[in-house]
Amino acid sequence: MKELTLPSGKTATFKKGNGQTVLNAQRKAKYPEEIMFALIAEITDIDGQPIVYEDLLEMDMEDVLILNAQLSGKLQSLQQSALYSFAKPQAGN
Repeated sequence: MKELTLPSGKTATFKKGNGQTVLNAQRKAKYPEEIMFALIAEITDIDGQPIVYEDLLEMDMEDVLILNAQLSGKLQSLQQSALYSFAKPQAGN
């Protein structure tokens, strides 16, 4: 679990997710642009308490932007790793 102090002083803790986590977020989002918020809500506790999508809508903008940046950065890193692995020639090929 990764822990982060938000600009508001609250502590965000990110839980490890799985495929079900992604599916839950997709189901809860009404529109594609809401998936990131739903995913943040699925994996984040604030000050030790789970949050829901609607909680993010009420949070300080700075906190929401930091949470979004953390998750976006992780997703971008995973994508780059996957692309590198896919493009890298396999031994014996």
